[in-house]
Amino acid sequence: MPKPVEVEIRVLLKNRRIVEDKLKQFGGKLVYHARLKDYWYCPIKVKNYRQAMVDKVGFALRIRETHDSYSGKTSSSLDCKTFYEPGNHALCHEHEIDLTDARQMRNILVDIGLKNFLFVDKQRTVYQYKSAKFCFDKIKGIGEGLEIEIMAKNNIKAAHGKILELAEQLGIKKSEILKYSLTYLAMQKLSRF
Repeated sequence: MPKPVEVEIRVLLKNRRIVEDKLKQFGGKLVYHARLKDYWYCPIKVKNYRQAMVDKVGFALRIRETHDSYSGKTSSSLDCKTFYEPGNHALCHEHEIDLTDARQMRNILVDIGLKNFLFVDKQRTVYQYKSAKFCFDKIKGIGEGLEIEIMAKNNIKAAHGKILELAEQLGIKKSEILKYSLTYLAMQKLSRF
């Protein structure tokens, strides 16, 4: 059975309100709002954000602390992304496990030779529309962005085409789609080595 692949596009938004309102008009349902604190890790020998990229390291590893605005609950997870296709940031395998003690996990990662090089603090609002998830993020120090994603087990190209079609319906041009993630923009501006 094939592993699910996260198929996504990312956009740094000029006017979030217009895109979000259009999605609501189409029938997008608000499903989630939370504050996310992401702690990104790379090997200790890495000296700059370019060396920390998944292209170079082979993985993207983070600890995420989530405070759900609706329930008031806080949870933590360890997440790892690897490429589905070499060099294609739009297609990734994503693995996640729940953590009961994020602080202790951070200590473990440091003890095995990794370092925290990036902290990303964001407010996330998630909508569901058709089979796609729309994640609107307000990222401290970066701005506002949107990730549109579908989890696909097969026919990856069709899933990517569907996402592009949904983006176009929201008024997003292909030229506005980022080659890399919003996290990559944060890496450029906020990473510490």
